[in-house]
Amino acid sequence: MMIDVIGAGALGLLYGGQLAASGESVRLWVRTEEQAGELVKNGIHITDPKGHVSKVQVSYLQIYVINRFEEIWQRQPGNLLMIMTKQGAINDVIEVLRSVDVDIPIYCFQNGTGHTRKIASALPKAYVFAAVTTEGAKRTSKYEVIRAGYGETLLESCEEEQTEAVNVMLYFTEALLKAGFTTKSSNEIDKLVYRKLMINAIINPLTSIWRITNGELLHSSYRLQTMKQLYVEATRVYDALSIPYDADLWEQVIQVCRSTASNRSSMCTDVMNGKATEIDAINGSIIDMAKEAGVAAPGHELVYKIVQGMLIEEEV
Repeated sequence: MMIDVIGAGALGLLYGGQLAASGESVRLWVRTEEQAGELVKNGIHITDPKGHVSKVQVSYLQIYVINRFEEIWQRQPGNLLMIMTKQGAINDVIEVLRSVDVDIPIYCFQNGTGHTRKIASALPKAYVFAAVTTEGAKRTSKYEVIRAGYGETLLESCEEEQTEAVNVMLYFTEALLKAGFTTKSSNEIDKLVYRKLMINAIINPLTSIWRITNGELLHSSYRLQTMKQLYVEATRVYDALSIPYDADLWEQVIQVCRSTASNRSSMCTDVMNGKATEIDAINGSIIDMAKEAGVAAPGHELVYKIVQGMLIEEEV
């Protein structure tokens, strides 16, 4: 089975590298010739949570620049797609996949909401599923990634009548397990997506604004009060839209800060590197949902504006 991984950020390198090292046929699709060259030269270097570095040789996987997707796909179509880009790149990914009229299972690992519906609408022949991961990963170069912490990979369950998709999902689940990922399917994927959205909408913008690690959020009563405001606003939105969430979700937010205490959120890292963030997909989603529900979310609107304002030079 050929597994195509689109996107070679932290998660793309981690999942693509681990799957290839475990014996799966993997094609890794990157955005630039520069990154492709670095990967062809060096392979993928994965540092595990204990500091051990494993090197995935380039002979274990195929590496292509995404502008060759149509050419390569027509020569050898894949069996399963993993979209590992940030949500901001989804429209570009859709255009690429439209060029070959994709009709296979697609697993989407993006933060935020709405992307699976958008992809399914654009690619009616494909089977589009959400995936949620709590793996901690940080890319340190174009070919190196640190696995900061072990987590879970949760795949949206298939309908029984989707025979082809069911068979692929079963194979994929086993492949991920063999590659070292704790993996299971879930028929409550929407709840998990919204749980992750809530956690990210609290931790990511605040760590970015204060430029601190996740654990440092808990070191000040003012920080905790700000976190709680964002939490309460989001729960009001969820309640208004009948989105279910666990009664102890606030405690789960705190636990994530503790269990990833030394980590910097991806949004914080992007801000510190002057890169575009996923604030639109995360707090932007909460704001859009609040408008839909007719509920105020001033805290989310404020952190959204602050993070966006950090990325744009002042006009004069």
